[in-house]
Amino acid sequence: MTPASPPTALLLGANGFLGGHLHRALGEAGLDVRLPPAHTDLTALPEAEWDALLEGAAVIVNAAGRTEGDLPTLTRANVLLPARVLDGAARTGARVIHLASAAEYGPVPEGHASREDDPTRPVSPYGATKLAGTLLLDEAARAGRVDAVALRLTNPVGAGMNAGTLPGRAARELRAADGQTPLRFGPLGARRDFVSVRDVTRAVLHVLPGQPGAELRGVVNVGSGEARPVRDLVTVLARLCGFRGGWHEDVPGSPRSGDVPYQRADLTRLQASGFTPLHTLEDALAELLAALPASPTLQGAP
Repeated sequence: MTPASPPTALLLGANGFLGGHLHRALGEAGLDVRLPPAHTDLTALPEAEWDALLEGAAVIVNAAGRTEGDLPTLTRANVLLPARVLDGAARTGARVIHLASAAEYGPVPEGHASREDDPTRPVSPYGATKLAGTLLLDEAARAGRVDAVALRLTNPVGAGMNAGTLPGRAARELRAADGQTPLRFGPLGARRDFVSVRDVTRAVLHVLPGQPGAELRGVVNVGSGEARPVRDLVTVLARLCGFRGGWHEDVPGSPRSGDVPYQRADLTRLQASGFTPLHTLEDALAELLAALPASPTLQGAP
């Protein structure tokens, strides 16, 4: 008897931080992971080519998107691409798993855990365009045109973060620091819901067809459910690096951070489906450090 072929997952955004983790996790879970041709503008792909790309795929995982750029760039990546994904899924019946962002909520009162049906007031072009893509998906799922879920992520942390992110930059600078010269960061007092990238990949696997979360539709929060000071990122990394020097918080900070001083996700919907976050921020930061290339001072003389 010929064994059944593994289900096929079309993964978009495999070259990114989250997409790279998902590429490995989906393959390890036994799926046949299909990627679009490199350097293809999927927003301009003809319908026939989309159908060829989707042929036989049971699920489309959209980890693509842009956090920076002008408004047309953000709109193409965060609105037009999800629209093309939904259009293709409506024709083929593939389940859509889309990675959304808690930036879509915007400012919330101190202590409030954001629920999926809360009002959304994004304060940046990034958050606004991500929200537009999520609204398209939510409407299509409610209307029954697609089988789709948007996992609204808080702040993923883990191995592979680049130096353009606060955790990635802090990890590199703390490990290379001599302990004599104080490091400089922006204000670190905002409180955020940090989620391990390993829990993000677990959540995606949880909502695949045939899995316990497969019945989830529309928007579902994914986070830790806990708000921690951003300062904890630096404090924990400093401890893990053995850094005993000091730092200042006197560099101009991100306007987005100042506009959203508090963030925490309500995980009721996700937990009701049988999912519980397992990995701590400390776990995620240790994995971030462990994955960094060895510095010349640690490699030793040839």
